[in-house]
Amino acid sequence: MPLPGWSKQIWVLSAAALAGLLCVSPVKAAQQSSGAAQQRAACAPYAKPIVLDFKTLAPQPVYNNTLSVQGIRNTIAIHSERVLGPHEKSLGITYAETAYDAEAHSMATTVRGGGYCVYLTGVDVNFGWKRMQVYVASEFKPGTCEYRTVLDHENQHVSVNNGALKEFAPRFRAEVERMLTNVQPVYATNAQRGMDQALASLDTGMSGLLKQFQSMMSQRNAPLDSDANYKATAQLCGNWDGTSVPVKPAR
Repeated sequence: MPLPGWSKQIWVLSAAALAGLLCVSPVKAAQQSSGAAQQRAACAPYAKPIVLDFKTLAPQPVYNNTLSVQGIRNTIAIHSERVLGPHEKSLGITYAETAYDAEAHSMATTVRGGGYCVYLTGVDVNFGWKRMQVYVASEFKPGTCEYRTVLDHENQHVSVNNGALKEFAPRFRAEVERMLTNVQPVYATNAQRGMDQALASLDTGMSGLLKQFQSMMSQRNAPLDSDANYKATAQLCGNWDGTSVPVKPAR
């Protein structure tokens, strides 16, 4: 008999915090009379734009037919708080791990009287999929109607995911570029702490962008996992108990 709910889309956020590489220059900023405010003013504006190296990660999905229905349910439970409703009997999963990592390059000039002016010189950002895995329950063998139907459903998730990434990546890049144009030199008594401070606002901004992307993905995948779509798709085959055998396609 058909199983009423047989698919699950999982998103995993894997966001690496900004890491930085710092170079300290012996060049000294203008001499200050006294006071932290005056020392901050000693930091000259950026003379060059911060260089952004942005890469979109779009690896091909990896397909797996080795997990049973129970194994798929266990996988969902690992990556979700609870397994409820139709997903208690999921027959397939699309597991997409959304990730970004960013590395910043910076330099610091010493300030007479103490302290440093810290500047970002470049930021390398990777955004997209760390991995995407598609599972079809092992009860359904390649060549069966049920296998093809579940696989087709999961490939629709793959298509939605890749379409969302293609659309959002330019927005992500543009927003990072905008943030970089607003970065100001940072005065700090410790060069490393100054670099951390310079990166903090970028890290917060990028985390917000990732949440926007996750929201887009959720909205666009939701219609595929609606009760109505499940019912319509379940009617395409009649052996959802896993007893069907492969059928050679018609020539």
